[in-house]
Amino acid sequence: MTIHWLDYAIIILYFFVVVYIGYWAMKKVTNFDDYAVAGRGLPMSIFFAAIAATLCGGGATIGRVSFMHTTGIVVFAGLIGVVINQIFSGLYIAGRVHNIKNVYSVGDLFGLYYGRAGRLVSSIVCFFFCLGLYGVQILAMGAILQTAVGIDLIPAALISSVITLAYTWSGGMLAVTMTDAVQYVIIIIGVRLCGYLAIDHLGGFDAMMATLNAMPRYESNLKLFSGWGPIQFAGLFLSFLFGEFCAPYFIQRYASTKSAKDSKAGVLIFSVHWIFFLATTAGIGLASMALQPDVKPDLAFTNLIRDVLPIGVTGLVLAALLAAVMSSGAAFINTACVVYTRDIYNKFINPQATQDQMLRQSRMSTLLVGGVSIGVAILFQDVFGLMIYIFKLWPSAIIPPLLAGLLWGKVSPYAGAPAVVIGVVSCFLWSDKVLGEPFGIPANLIGIGLNCLTLLVVHQMMKRHVPSTGIYAPEVL
Repeated sequence: MTIHWLDYAIIILYFFVVVYIGYWAMKKVTNFDDYAVAGRGLPMSIFFAAIAATLCGGGATIGRVSFMHTTGIVVFAGLIGVVINQIFSGLYIAGRVHNIKNVYSVGDLFGLYYGRAGRLVSSIVCFFFCLGLYGVQILAMGAILQTAVGIDLIPAALISSVITLAYTWSGGMLAVTMTDAVQYVIIIIGVRLCGYLAIDHLGGFDAMMATLNAMPRYESNLKLFSGWGPIQFAGLFLSFLFGEFCAPYFIQRYASTKSAKDSKAGVLIFSVHWIFFLATTAGIGLASMALQPDVKPDLAFTNLIRDVLPIGVTGLVLAALLAAVMSSGAAFINTACVVYTRDIYNKFINPQATQDQMLRQSRMSTLLVGGVSIGVAILFQDVFGLMIYIFKLWPSAIIPPLLAGLLWGKVSPYAGAPAVVIGVVSCFLWSDKVLGEPFGIPANLIGIGLNCLTLLVVHQMMKRHVPSTGIYAPEVL
């Protein structure tokens, strides 16, 4: 089935809307504070939409349906970890971060607890974390346009990534969050409509499950744990539990609201919303498996939209997918640029930088972020696989020392930097990219474990020494 001209018109209209919002936001952004944290004035409703739209990206849509084709519904058992981490973040993290003065980034928190050494190593991890996740979104955007227009994946990815870079460059956090609000509405309408119509096309939920149960190829995929052992599943669960926990774009958003109460409420509301979004994408994944068992997994969601939905609705839902992916991509670009500007440029290159200079640096760095991320996307070309790999590296590097600082605050300043380095190096070496996860032990279990061990050992050795100067001396924000 080909795409109707009306569907193309809807997609083009969507592109014009987001570009216009970027242009509008550009006129409102006058300094680095506006660009990085939207002037710390986001209302709870916009904050919630920003969180939701960011998490409903390429991995949460295209990647998830792809994973169901290749592995099964075990992914949704693992995704309960996201609900848990958002509830915990709402109760204990979001408000605390907001109440710390002058926070822009994860690097600021590491600087507060572990000095310049902690800031440097954490900011490097944050920067590449965002680069990798934007690479995921580039691949997802390419898959959508590949289906809609019929061009190859990489050219399609380049077109959509340039548009995302344009409005992020122009309006920073303000543009990102305002487009998020619009995109969130489109996402919810489009994705739920797709789920309903796809299942209805199969004759309802019971008829869909009967079709799937009659297909021997899906016998394992339809089992809750899909034949996964306890250790293997624990690795998947931890990837989602900690994979985006306290991610740099979340920390940036917690600092962007009008009050700590708004940050807390927005995250808790999102945790409830996420359960319903999971159910919807699970239904879409099942419908795709029943209707197109031989499809290339990364094109499963988009081909389902093209082949099942009526004219007009196809364009709306494809626009919804683009909205989901572009909102996440914009968040990752903006955060990566803020990390570079705040934690590298301002703290190590030009400590006397003015707000105007930092704003220029943030905008200039979008080109670097975009270019490197495109390279990452071309290298991997696997939406969900790249996302899972990144989600293993993040907690292995960052989570133990960050939580020790935020929730306890008495950890030795000397412990943060070594824990980050040991965690990320051990996870990388143990991963399937190097050693291949020996004995079936997931790399993130090794990384988190050695990070915690390093943190504990160094803390015990150095807890009586509190540096007042040097790279380990806690910073004043």
